[in-house]
This record gives sequence, C-alpha cells and structure tokens, in this order.
Amino acid sequence: MGVEDGDALSAAVAVAAAHGVTATDAVVVRDQLNVLVHLRPAPVVARVAGTIARVRPGSEWLRRELAVAGHLARAGAPVVAPSDELPPGPHEHDGRVLSFWTYVPVTGEHADPAAAGAALRECHEALSDFHGSLPVLTCVTEAEAILARLAAEEAVDMMEAARLLERIEDISAVLRSLRSPLQPLHGDAHLNNVLNGPDGPLWNDWEDTCLGPVGWDAACLVSSRAGSERAEAAYAASGIALDPGELRLWVEARSLQVAVWRAFLSS
Repeated sequence: MGVEDGDALSAAVAVAAAHGVTATDAVVVRDQLNVLVHLRPAPVVARVAGTIARVRPGSEWLRRELAVAGHLARAGAPVVAPSDELPPGPHEHDGRVLSFWTYVPVTGEHADPAAAGAALRECHEALSDFHGSLPVLTCVTEAEAILARLAAEEAVDMMEAARLLERIEDISAVLRSLRSPLQPLHGDAHLNNVLNGPDGPLWNDWEDTCLGPVGWDAACLVSSRAGSERAEAAYAASGIALDPGELRLWVEARSLQVAVWRAFLSS
C-alpha cells in the first residue's frame, strides 16, 4: 500500500472511530481519483478525495453528491445510499475530505446493461423533484478549465492542448444553440459506475451530478468503456431518445472531456 493509500485509510478509520464505528480490518478497495476504503467489519465504505483534490478543492462537490444520492435513496431509486451507520459527511481530517457510504456486496459479474439503463431512467425520474442547487453542465466547463491550467503549467503538449481547447469551444457553442431542456443528471453515467448488487444494479459515484441536457448522460452511456454492445443495450433501456446527429455531438463532447482527464492523470 502506497503513502497515498495509507493516509486515506488512516483518515477514514480515524473519522469513523470518532463517530463510534470501529474498523478492525479496514482495506483500500480502489485508488483512482478517489480512494475507497471498506471499513470492515462495518458495512461502510469511505470515499476519500485523492488526486481529484488537485482540481476540486474543498468539500462542496461532496456535499452536493451526498444531497443528490440521499434524495434518490429516500425515493427508493436504485442507488448506493449514503451511510446511515454514522453521519455521511462531508468530513475533513488532516487536510483530506471524505464521505461515508453504504457497503454493497457485489456479485462479481457485470450488471445486466438493460437493467442498468432502466435503473438510470428511474434515477432521472426520481431527480425530477430534487430542489437542491446544482451547477449547469460543469462536466464540460470543468474540463476546459483543467486543460487551460495544464497548458499554463506546460504540463501537456501545447499543440494538443490548443487543439482540444479550440474544439471544446466550437462544440460548446453548437450544443448551446440546441436549446435543449435542462434536468438533473448523473453527470458520469457510464456502466463502470454501476454496482451489481444482490438485488440488481445500483448507480454510484454522483460527484459529477449537474443540470444539463439529458444528451450528456446518453453520451456517457453509449461511449462507455464497458463495450459497445452493452452500452447500446443500456441506452435503449434508459428511455432517452435523441436524434442521432445530436447524440453524436454529445458523444464528441464526452470524448473531449475524457481526453482532458487523461491528460490530467498523466501530468
């Protein structure tokens, strides 16, 4: 276990203990932009901000995620719920921000893509009466800001950065001209953000939630890293029906966002 993992695990165990949850066998289960710690034997998973803290300081994004996921869980939507074993957060410990979530024992197999798409449809419907504050399509604007920062720090190839920035500006203008209705979105709705729980698929990782045209979540689905056939099956069951030309625009916007995050992770 690296230093980053160890610090995240220590923070998670310390905050949990302060709220009466003892983890005698805590283990890091994932270390990507966030570090996930299963606080065994408690049915609690801590999500500790890792590399993502470099571009998302503070805890407001975590507070928003917890509010959305909590609303969905109370509505009976198929989501991983904030923990009810202790205050879910957000918390801060030694400069690390973290939140607590209900542990879901996964089956080890991929969720059925059609069931995952139908579950996303349920989540969209349950979010229709969410009244909390959400930013507007930050997925694209955040990527543009990250790329500009990387370029200023000369942490990416300048020619490639200029090309991406120009294309982001161009496609953003086209997408704004569509005047598509806004609604609460998952914001990162690819199939790897679905847990295959004992009772079916549960949508997870609501940290990118925002207001935007449903085309954004559609693009996240169809360009999923889980494979084209599974992604198409999920999209067909999601209830989202877009003109193919419009969907292609959203898919390109999504691909630009992914390219920026890859540049960030390799910088």
